[in-house]
Amino acid sequence: MEWTPANKQEVLSAIEADWVGIDPALRTRLTVYLIEPRPALIERLGTTENVFIVAVIDHNVVFFDDIEEAFGTAREVEGMLSEVASYGNIAVALSELERLGADGS
Repeated sequence: MEWTPANKQEVLSAIEADWVGIDPALRTRLTVYLIEPRPALIERLGTTENVFIVAVIDHNVVFFDDIEEAFGTAREVEGMLSEVASYGNIAVALSELERLGADGS
């Protein structure tokens, strides 16, 4: 099967799938950071590609990596992501985003 970039609905479905089994109190605390998914650019292997940002605190974001099918954090500057880290589950990525925001990073 040939890979194709994720669309907005697939990103929303990935978020919902990741919440299965997560403590409801944790979900309530972390969902305040979620936004309507919006596109951003990321450089992967020398190529600029589109991804979707799903949460924001200042310049720190959580995005969906549609190649790895995982959520990660990054810094966004003028629509381009840098300082990328992968965390897998949406709750873990949002927790890291929350920590970055608290640190003022």
